Amino acid sequence: MKGKRIIGVCLLLSCWMALQAGSTSDSSSILRNGWFTFSPYGKSLLSDAHPNFVRFEMVWNTNHEIFDFAHTGKPFRPSTQGCFGMDLPVWNGSFGADKQFGLSITLSASAYLWMDLFESQTSPVLNTDYRIGMPTHTFIHRLNRKFLKNYSIAWSPFKHESTHVGDEMQIQRVEAGYAIRRVNVSYNYTEFVFTLNEPEDRRVQCHTFRAGLMILWSPKEGWYSIKESAGDGDASLAHSRVSPVEVYFQYQYQTPTSRHGFQGIVSAEIRNRVVYGYDLTAKEGDAYNSPSDHRRFTYNIFMGARYNIPGYDGYFSRFALGVRLYHGNCPFGHFRSIDNYSQVGVSFVFQ
Repeated sequence: MKGKRIIGVCLLLSCWMALQAGSTSDSSSILRNGWFTFSPYGKSLLSDAHPNFVRFEMVWNTNHEIFDFAHTGKPFRPSTQGCFGMDLPVWNGSFGADKQFGLSITLSASAYLWMDLFESQTSPVLNTDYRIGMPTHTFIHRLNRKFLKNYSIAWSPFKHESTHVGDEMQIQRVEAGYAIRRVNVSYNYTEFVFTLNEPEDRRVQCHTFRAGLMILWSPKEGWYSIKESAGDGDASLAHSRVSPVEVYFQYQYQTPTSRHGFQGIVSAEIRNRVVYGYDLTAKEGDAYNSPSDHRRFTYNIFMGARYNIPGYDGYFSRFALGVRLYHGNCPFGHFRSIDNYSQVGVSFVFQ
């Protein structure tokens, strides 16, 4: 009931802000037809760990016995990843002299799929992550002072993430007698984002800087749990430490667009997050000391080129192809207790 009340309050607040913004009678100070219109700011950068765009990747990643379904024992293996994200418009408008200020309200959701398509027996789904939240409110102040083009502040009052290990992986863990068969990674959080130089006109040269903060709604519940009543395993083998925040810093550079519609993109992210505190390799009856949660930095870099469709600047008007590199703890589901995970692969992005 508490979660439902929070969602209800956030939804009412979003609707009230949109109505207040759209109720002005001064046609010169605010854009008309602001409902369900595209907003050019507040979008995910190409290095974002939790992007709200569509991305398909073929990667070469660190192997580990707990997701090495075929027991190859190889240090690295290929896999496929797909992110199906969207950023749906609720309301967007500009106001003030020369449209100096802007406000957008968007609704985001994403599903991240990790598959081992190169495993010959079943090509198992290793993990899926889902994210959905109440509308995000983004305010922008356009400065237009040479290097300082603008700054924006975004607030996502309520977001939820839940993750699910693949069925084949779950069955294998039960049959092999692992002490922890499944970890319930499910949590609610609020998020604040500050951006300097939003690339509103994504065809021109731009240096974008961004800082973000995620805060758990219920710090005592943490980022995950092991439910013995559901058959997840021995909850005493997980020793979580209260660490209710995740912070990140991002930088993206885009070159001017060529006359053929192409531009170069370099995007980087440094994120400080929790490495979950349990050992998924332990078998039932083993005597061992479970690790505790600890914090670490993760690094995410995208380098490539983007094509901008001439004369169109809405959704799916840009396509990027490049190489993405990642190093840190494993970013997927209950595998986030695995440290020193790396991957490199070809990334194809629809924005």
